[in-house]
Amino acid sequence: LEPGTRFRARVHGQAGTPIEVSTRSPSITLPEAPWRRLLTSNVGGKLYLDVSVLGDDHQWRKFATITNRVAREEIDPIMLYRKIHPAHNTWSEMGIFQRELRTFEETPVLENRRFANDCCHCHLLRNNDPNTLTVDIRSPHYENSLLVVSNGMATAIQGSVGFVAWHPWTNLLVCSISKPRLMLHAARNDMRDIAELDGWIGCFWLGEDVVRKIPGLAEPGRLMASPAWSPDGRYLYYCSAPNPWTNMATLTATSHTIAKYDLMRIAYNPERKTWGQPELLLPARQTGFSVAQPRLSPDGRWLFFCAIAYGCWPTYDAKSDLYAIDLQAGNATGQFAARRLELNSSECESWLSWSSNSRWVVFSSKRVSPLFNRPYLAYVAPSGECGKPFVLPQRDPTYYDSLTKTFTIPTLAKGLVLVPERQLIYAIKHPRGRSLVMPEGTSAPRPEDHP
Repeated sequence: LEPGTRFRARVHGQAGTPIEVSTRSPSITLPEAPWRRLLTSNVGGKLYLDVSVLGDDHQWRKFATITNRVAREEIDPIMLYRKIHPAHNTWSEMGIFQRELRTFEETPVLENRRFANDCCHCHLLRNNDPNTLTVDIRSPHYENSLLVVSNGMATAIQGSVGFVAWHPWTNLLVCSISKPRLMLHAARNDMRDIAELDGWIGCFWLGEDVVRKIPGLAEPGRLMASPAWSPDGRYLYYCSAPNPWTNMATLTATSHTIAKYDLMRIAYNPERKTWGQPELLLPARQTGFSVAQPRLSPDGRWLFFCAIAYGCWPTYDAKSDLYAIDLQAGNATGQFAARRLELNSSECESWLSWSSNSRWVVFSSKRVSPLFNRPYLAYVAPSGECGKPFVLPQRDPTYYDSLTKTFTIPTLAKGLVLVPERQLIYAIKHPRGRSLVMPEGTSAPRPEDHP
């Protein structure tokens, strides 16, 4: 972005051959093969970047050296994400894509233009495994369904659920059932907001497809959201808030803003298939913020989450920040202390995902623009300290400057999703009669219940 007539970049480390690029264009691309060799030569060490610009006065100006550290641990090789236009009235063009991180190759997993431009969202992998995948489908043309990929096959189960959490080593799926409503504000940085009118958490066994309420997680006076399993499958973490809609006499236009979610968990015995009692881990009355989107590291040590003003939809809160809890450091009462992470910016952070070795995360950030989420990667040390975040690299350095789509739910995977897109489309259009059976007195959300 600096004015000049020539531009020069030099990347060098403590070992290996430096890379030097000189060009008349401010968009500098590093040659891939020398870059890989330089990275390999400096694993565990540092790389230095020197940038110089030749001005109109024919004088070279060298900027302060940028220093980066090269991690010893690899990152999962694939990233999945959904790309969608950010405006609420242009959502009809979207898709879930997968990107190879060692190259710039991006391929579609599922594009909604293949099934009447209906909605595909909330994709989830079990244990970063591309062979176990769920995607929520909202389709008035082909019925709402939960698209399930397992053992190389795709099936669609008719019915609607919210966010899904797949047990780490059984076919038990936990799902949130909610009724979010999109609200549009006249005076706010982001005009959108979400009000949750209802929310409870249920579970079902894949193959039985009968949704049952989890004891203690379907209370009429509480809202439940964001289920997430511990890596050992013995705790389900989730968020819970008082339901502001229970007293109709006290309702106002801002009643939804008093719903601040606590961080909770409940024990589960996989051998007996029984649930314990809900435990309060991080109360909103003490922190002052609402907890959303808890994500546990695969080694079981860390829980990262979004801290927002209220509710459970951080992607619309400009002040959403990422926090960490050390699950090995709980006090005698079983409650934990939260630490604001180094990853944050002045804009919204959300949709975090862990690498399978617990040393990397990817998350969506609006730090460059309050409209567009971009996927940012960061290293996480065993101590929980995070490295400097950097945007997912693209072949063209100006790629994000003109892209008018936003990235949501970036997810790290151990490999490519190999089930062909045509098989996913066939499953959506031909669900073969399987349906989720909801508990008596409840119903699945309608298509418009999920923005």
